[in-house]
Amino acid sequence: MSVTAVRRSLLVLLAGSVGLALLSGCGVEEAPAPLTGLVLASASLPISYQVLGATVEDLVSANQQTLKQAETVDFEPAQCTPTADAEFNPRLDPDNTAVLVAESDTATLSEVVTTVRRDIDADRRATTGPCRVVTAVPAQGTLAGARIVTTSTELPAPTGEAVEQALVLRSDSVTTLAGQEAQFRVRSALLATVLVRRPNGELVTVMLNVGTNDGTVKPAVPDRIEAPMNEDEYRKLVDEAVARAAR
Repeated sequence: MSVTAVRRSLLVLLAGSVGLALLSGCGVEEAPAPLTGLVLASASLPISYQVLGATVEDLVSANQQTLKQAETVDFEPAQCTPTADAEFNPRLDPDNTAVLVAESDTATLSEVVTTVRRDIDADRRATTGPCRVVTAVPAQGTLAGARIVTTSTELPAPTGEAVEQALVLRSDSVTTLAGQEAQFRVRSALLATVLVRRPNGELVTVMLNVGTNDGTVKPAVPDRIEAPMNEDEYRKLVDEAVARAAR
């Protein structure tokens, strides 16, 4: 269990998206796109990414397991214990959420669009300021006794009339495995959560994450941790996700 999984939703996501549902007829305005039309289309994925299939139920179930595991994790500083998922996850269902996941050889890209409001203030408290660097020590599971140090760096967030609130982060984690010999796992993720106001007044939460797949155990921590995607390319994807949600 990585600290990113503890902090944020474990995004097990639905493949594909459907086209827009439009009202036709004289004097009738275009209907807002359905949620399933707001996630990234498979044809628009970055090169080398392939869509994977899952359901919203998978997302909720995986998050429930992560939240259960998080109950046995000690966080330092203690005030950096994440709280947003516990309120957010149980409210997700197929009627209010659309999801997408795609994978390359080195990274997984996931997107959630939901009418459930995410507590971005809680996410910000758990990842910035005194919580910019957090140590997590699981007491149970395969990583029991490991020390997971996560450093979060806030990145420029999208702006515009449709954006009510946004938080974009790069999260780098170094896991020191328990044992006599020093062994490490290194991961990096780009994480965006944006509250978007649609033209009909509806508020949606957009979460677009890209994380490295590498679970290789290393004898030493590399001098430089590689991001899962070029940050400029990632910010462009986030801007496009916001534009889709604002339709």
